[in-house]
Amino acid sequence: MFVSPSTPDDPFFSRVELFTRLAAQSLDLDLTVVYGDAHRIYQHAELEKRLANSPPDYLLVQVYSGSGKSLFDLLKRYPKVSVISLEHLLLNHESENVGLPGQLYPNWVAEIAFDNAAASELLGAYLLSECEANALAGRPGVVGVNGLHGQEALQRQTGLIEAVDQKAPFFVHQVVNAKWQRPLAYQQTKALLGRYPDTSVIWAASDWMALGVAEAVEPMTKQGVTFCIGGFDWLPETVNSIQSGQITASVGGHFMIGAWAMVMVYDHLHGSLPDYVKQGEPLFDLHLMHKGNVNELGPLLAPKAWQGVDFRSYSLHHNPGQRKYRFVVNQSQSD
Repeated sequence: MFVSPSTPDDPFFSRVELFTRLAAQSLDLDLTVVYGDAHRIYQHAELEKRLANSPPDYLLVQVYSGSGKSLFDLLKRYPKVSVISLEHLLLNHESENVGLPGQLYPNWVAEIAFDNAAASELLGAYLLSECEANALAGRPGVVGVNGLHGQEALQRQTGLIEAVDQKAPFFVHQVVNAKWQRPLAYQQTKALLGRYPDTSVIWAASDWMALGVAEAVEPMTKQGVTFCIGGFDWLPETVNSIQSGQITASVGGHFMIGAWAMVMVYDHLHGSLPDYVKQGEPLFDLHLMHKGNVNELGPLLAPKAWQGVDFRSYSLHHNPGQRKYRFVVNQSQSD
């Protein structure tokens, strides 16, 4: 059972679901998908109902910030359900309360996560380098359009601040909360540019919001004013926007997180899941898509590029000489 933390039509998580299904089919695993409806209380209630009626063998779930202990306490009541958590979004005090996989909750067998702060710093550094001429010409301002308050948004904002701190003469004017919504990002960008006319870099915590940002600056770009805009997620629509120059860069690869988790389920079934997946360390990295590599990476976002992939090739059970997972999206692995 894969618990999508959002809704079936979410621009990002609908793609996570799609690729999770592709991996399940390849690995001959029976997959059920339920939806958290972008609300931790609803997700908890839905899970409680599903587990009582038909508990799965494995549960893939993203744990909302602020709901970690209550969720794991619920899952502990079903010891035969092996749990793999997606991302690490627990608050600091929650991490202390729940520990690492297997420590306090025996059926929590693994966590698959990436470093949001490092990925955001990577994105921020690239945007700043691309807009250096603008900064030297009197537009060193940086603004940010973040998602809902929570650990994910906080981690991504931390990475942005770290990148700006290392790159004079840039400085951050303000980071606002657009709740992951494209229309709100559009409106807030208009307001931010009115407030801070020396802005040249606009960072967004998702591609969906970055597309709203690009739409908001379009009248100015038509007059020759350039901006460096970036987001997260590698949405297909972003590929065209990078190719056309409307968006400068996107960080992504985590649309495969559910698919990679299915590989870990397969290995656990075969007694080949390594212990290091319980140590709380990132298991894969996010990468940068920009004008220099968009033509190479863009085609890999299409489901048809993965339909012929044997996901057992990523499995440690089928690669006994390999000690760690190589969860990387690249052309050679999906040819």
